[in-house]
Amino acid sequence: MTDDQAVAAFETLLKTQVGPTGAWTPVTDYTYDARVDVEGKTPDLIISTFNAKSILDAGCGFGHLVRLLIERGADARGFDLQQRRDWLESPRFTVGDLTKKKTLPDRKFELVICREVLEHLTVKDIRDAATNLCSLTSKYVYVTTRFADAPAHILDVQISDGLDPTHISMLPKELLRTLFVLEGFTRRADLEALMDWRGLNRVLVYQR
Repeated sequence: MTDDQAVAAFETLLKTQVGPTGAWTPVTDYTYDARVDVEGKTPDLIISTFNAKSILDAGCGFGHLVRLLIERGADARGFDLQQRRDWLESPRFTVGDLTKKKTLPDRKFELVICREVLEHLTVKDIRDAATNLCSLTSKYVYVTTRFADAPAHILDVQISDGLDPTHISMLPKELLRTLFVLEGFTRRADLEALMDWRGLNRVLVYQR
């Protein structure tokens, strides 16, 4: 595929892509106790790696990571598209849409986390999400997401992974990186290595 053909295919995708047709449904146990085991040392690594005085989990889901960080003394907050019963009406949780800036907190956090969210968005919405993640932080953005498997070029977006029907945009890692670079952020490869303790190669860390 030539560069012109790659850009044309990418343009077609952006013009035709729509969001997931169904709501996200957990395929594994998402109770708090189960997530404690799954998270392993991630909460402790977040605390020790970033040493952030304030933390925001963008797309926090049931809020379990926020709770784990609070239990470790962190000033952590979260937001998601819909209110969850697990939030227990805590003021630390709000409803917000990562792709719509006007729905987001009006303050900055030293660390903004966004884990396993971007693959559920259209490519256009990922662009807006990256901009908003950067606008919310005074220092670090820490992202995990699913990337395209063996992309042929930087615009080769994978629209299904056969795992979850709401996974509609697996970008090549380099394409997602460019979105943060365009916001003026700098890659922290050293911190990525620390946070990728499972060796899944799905971690990005960028610094303002």
